[in-house]
Amino acid sequence: MSAYEERIVRTMEAFRRNRYDVSRFVECTAAADYLTAEIRGKRVGFGDSETLRALSLYERLSVHNEVIDPPRAGHIGGIEAFLAAGREALMTDVFLLSANAITEQGQILNMDGAGNRVAGSLFGHEKTYFVVGINKLVPDIEAGIERIHSIAAPRNAHRKGKKTPCAKDGTRCYDCAALERICNALTIHYKKMSYRPMELVLIEEELGL
Repeated sequence: MSAYEERIVRTMEAFRRNRYDVSRFVECTAAADYLTAEIRGKRVGFGDSETLRALSLYERLSVHNEVIDPPRAGHIGGIEAFLAAGREALMTDVFLLSANAITEQGQILNMDGAGNRVAGSLFGHEKTYFVVGINKLVPDIEAGIERIHSIAAPRNAHRKGKKTPCAKDGTRCYDCAALERICNALTIHYKKMSYRPMELVLIEEELGL
């Protein structure tokens, strides 16, 4: 077994010990096919995610489900539409999001600005799916936080055109006090939340930031 394979197997075993369902796909099309088959006849909420967009999940899941995507709503109708869709997404049957980092020890880390994405990952749904590319995999929580500060947050702020110091070059965190700061809350899922199923959908491609 190669070192790469050992790392993947170790990570999947850790997530299973932490009570998650786990599925693994070599490429994103197979993962999208799987989720499209699994989720039918549901109200589906999205957390803001470049990974979900890369899999065209809004378009695919909308065929057999009602899908609520707050960033899409905000793009059309502005901040009030975003906030309304964000609240609505918290009450859906199924919730999908990605992660800023996952660890080989079976933890999930997400930093958020408005809070709708991390809120949706914690409670209230029949099932929650974390759809994650292999580039998000880090050894431990410390490395996950470093990944957020050095990669995920500044690059996302740059992508969104935020008025923050990190958005100017997208290379590092300045721990700023900007009104448009997107690093307002960090969640760490040490174990799966109680009572409802959660699944890690691990894709062996680089996806999202």
